[in-house]
Amino acid sequence: MPLPMRFLPVLLLVLVAVATHAQPFQALWLTTSTADSTAPNSWHCYRQTASLRAVPNQVIARIAVDSKYWLWVNGRQVVYEGGLKRGPNPRDTYYDEIDLAPYLKPGSNTIAVLVWFWGGKGFSHRNSGRTGLLFDCETSAGPFLNRFGWKAQLHPAYEPSQLSKPNFRLSEPNIRFNARNDITGWYTDNYDDSAWPRAFIVGRAGNAPWGQLTKRPIPLFKDHGLKNYVRTQRRIGKANRPDTLIGTLPYDCHVSPVLTVKAPAGQRIMIGSDTYFMGASGSDSLYTNGAEYITRAGQQTYESLGWLSGHEIRYALPKSVTVVAVQYRETGYNSAFAGSFRCSDPMLNTLWTKAQRSLYLNMRDNFMDCPDRERAQWAGDAALQMGQTFYALDSNSTALGRKLLLNLADWQRPDSIIYNPVPETNWKQELPAQSLMSMAESWRYFRHTHDTATIRHIYPALRRYLALWKPDSTGQLNYRKGGWDWGDWGTNQDQVLIQHGWYAIALQTAIRIANLTRQPDHARQYQQRLDSLRTFLNSPVCWNGSAYRHAQYTQETDDRANALMVLAGIADSTKYDAIVQVFSTQQHASPYMEKFVLESLIRMNRLPMALARIKTRYRPMITSRLSTLWELWAYDDRPGVAHGNSGYNHGWSGGPLLLMAEYVAGMQPGDRMGQYRIFPQLASLTSVAASMPTAGGPLSVQIAKLPAALNMTVTIPPRQSATVGLPLTGTPAKRVLCNGKPVAQVSGLRFVEKNSRYYVVEVPAGTYRFSVN
Repeated sequence: MPLPMRFLPVLLLVLVAVATHAQPFQALWLTTSTADSTAPNSWHCYRQTASLRAVPNQVIARIAVDSKYWLWVNGRQVVYEGGLKRGPNPRDTYYDEIDLAPYLKPGSNTIAVLVWFWGGKGFSHRNSGRTGLLFDCETSAGPFLNRFGWKAQLHPAYEPSQLSKPNFRLSEPNIRFNARNDITGWYTDNYDDSAWPRAFIVGRAGNAPWGQLTKRPIPLFKDHGLKNYVRTQRRIGKANRPDTLIGTLPYDCHVSPVLTVKAPAGQRIMIGSDTYFMGASGSDSLYTNGAEYITRAGQQTYESLGWLSGHEIRYALPKSVTVVAVQYRETGYNSAFAGSFRCSDPMLNTLWTKAQRSLYLNMRDNFMDCPDRERAQWAGDAALQMGQTFYALDSNSTALGRKLLLNLADWQRPDSIIYNPVPETNWKQELPAQSLMSMAESWRYFRHTHDTATIRHIYPALRRYLALWKPDSTGQLNYRKGGWDWGDWGTNQDQVLIQHGWYAIALQTAIRIANLTRQPDHARQYQQRLDSLRTFLNSPVCWNGSAYRHAQYTQETDDRANALMVLAGIADSTKYDAIVQVFSTQQHASPYMEKFVLESLIRMNRLPMALARIKTRYRPMITSRLSTLWELWAYDDRPGVAHGNSGYNHGWSGGPLLLMAEYVAGMQPGDRMGQYRIFPQLASLTSVAASMPTAGGPLSVQIAKLPAALNMTVTIPPRQSATVGLPLTGTPAKRVLCNGKPVAQVSGLRFVEKNSRYYVVEVPAGTYRFSVN
């Protein structure tokens, strides 16, 4: 059977990783000088000119840096923000691979690289302590560039920023550019670099502090080009205060601000998004990164290369500065919006759209909790986002999910603890509930990708981690607080049950992986522990006859803990009515854990209640002017209002996107690659239209529920198949037709069964119009 195209990126990443080690690096690590190489927030320029008699079909460059780079060939920009935050593990560094052939010409060619060294700590990057550039470039005839031929110098226009430092969790520093010291055109082919010094050689590939080199596991970022703001408005500052030019973006996005001005020399322009609160203070403020520009005399154009995120970009302008034009460059993870969802309820449609936007904005070097103050790959946030990608984005997003799982496993501590966020520099604390949840979600990744290589790679880490919990004779586990005893935001957390619930779900994933990897002894061990755990959780210590509550827990009954008992299969159907009553009175879960409460309701066949709860709890986010979902339920979205530590863009709030796709539209992967299940649940909805990306193209379903009939159209793309359940609830189902014919007369269709809820058929690729009346 041909391998579906959706999963080729995963296979190619594995094959490339193997091939990479067979091709040694010939280039050397370079820097501008030994003194400059450790300077934080420094920018380094590299140039080399080389000749080609003819341009080969391929000229592959392998480029590694700490921390980011921009690449030009013959004055033409080839890469806008290359490099990945370090690293694949605590020691090593990623490298990019780029084909330069389309940008080269016979004769002389100039290669120019600008490297930005952050030199600081953060929650999504491990600082090596020293900047460097390794540029390995080979053709079939041998090396294209002379490894001793590079010239390099510090870029003199970049200076220490005078803005308040960003939040300590953020890896990226502020940028200050003094145009009076600019070296205009230094990256072009006609620039005279004869006065530049030679680059300093500081090591070979594999040397410390950068370690071994691992091929970048995700695509290069997407540059959408320069765009105009939706509108701009200049607010006049009082007295000697600067004016503020506000550029409104069409939606929250990652942008590099651009401005063209006329000004005298030495005027300071400050640039930030609406998430950058001027005057905020304290190490835990909402400060994201910002930028400063110092003018030279005359008309000038400046682009700040560090990306910002928000709904607006604000320029603080001295009154002597005349604005000629402002624009922005949108960039982001190289994945397109590929899934869709529409139904008869406008509120759910808006929620889906905002969840899709929030998801995309929280993807770049890694999944992020938020794109402003942290950009950290917290495991729980990231795992929730990974699940959404399979329904909302194209197959390029799969690579970020794989990177998440590899990061969690490859950063595992020597004492077997899986901690997060990773990559990291200054935080190694375990959040047991998040680590268990994220590793449990690895099975969702496998269901969609069938990437056995990645699952095999992470399994030893999962096994070592699960062994840290030791059950007593009753089946109860030793409670592990970790470095941060966190189960969710909010009050009324039954922490013992939350941890036991996640452990039970992680055990189920471990059983599946053990069976997949043909380790029956492991599967048996896990099953025995799960059986013991189930006995304990259903004992009077945890179940009091009306709810799951640990005997030592004294606060209000926790909706989160009860949800996990349903999802882990601890609660059987005899307990459902009581648990549903808990959910009707208790609303303690944050938007992170709310997804699991809602899913447990759906699993208990209470979809109407789940949809009503979604609309109640998410209403403020749905009706907000903002294009994204929030970290917490409450947020004041009025312009200019400071919001403490709560952000307005959190991917963990997008759980309903996954639920609408998997349960309302009913689209889920089957047991085999290329096989899907479509079993919609409509509740009170009268129409649903949804699609998800697959290897052969979009798989889609459209349903219209009429007073006396139900019409349902499914499109199964080439090389795929599906088991389809036609909803029967509320429909007499006297007759089922497909494309106007009885099912038995339609070639390729196979009737499976008719039960109380569905009329089930198996269908190959094609479009099928069913009617149930």
